[in-house]
Amino acid sequence: MSRIQEISQRSKGQILERLKRAHKDSSFAYTPSIDPVEHIQRSGDMLEELKRKMTDNKYIVEESTKEELENKINSITASYGYTKMIYGESLGLDIDKIQAQEKVCFNKEIEELRQEVFHSEFSIVRARVGVSSHGVALVHSSSAQPRMLSLAPTLCIMLLEKKNIVGSLAEALNLVKNENAVLPSNILFIAGPSRTADIELITVFGVHGSQKVHIILY
Repeated sequence: MSRIQEISQRSKGQILERLKRAHKDSSFAYTPSIDPVEHIQRSGDMLEELKRKMTDNKYIVEESTKEELENKINSITASYGYTKMIYGESLGLDIDKIQAQEKVCFNKEIEELRQEVFHSEFSIVRARVGVSSHGVALVHSSSAQPRMLSLAPTLCIMLLEKKNIVGSLAEALNLVKNENAVLPSNILFIAGPSRTADIELITVFGVHGSQKVHIILY
């Protein structure tokens, strides 16, 4: 063993020993973190705050009843002339009522549906909660609702129940932790359409995700 290897082994042993001792530190006491947003004086109710801040984030905010969701989706897609749809297994809508020439369920690996995913014009996803403090929506990614649904199509239509609105990012994350023994593989906080700016500060939409995002509150 060379001198360098010997030093490396000794250092590794020291680090591991310190970790073991730290793990057994009986004086350690867990202190819950404080959510700073909880102490902010809020103006109006969370629904109105969410709608206002989502609009600021370039969401197109729509409202509907649960019974009229499919009709609302049809009116949105008709306004763009879009007819190619992709959706996840957990959508929970009457797909037959949605007016689209092509309807693809994203229920296979991306390698098997690559053509369909990247050539669909619009997707429909469900948001778990809306965060009023930031005007963003939290979306779970799973096999039933793959992450690419909110990224690949030109238009992403998001569905959010009005009862599922929280005040802060910390509340949203704690809710997800409490609901899932194992956290979802991917958690997205979506702040409207994808946007970026070049060196001339010209904003371009749709570089890393959907160009247009409608959110339907119901």
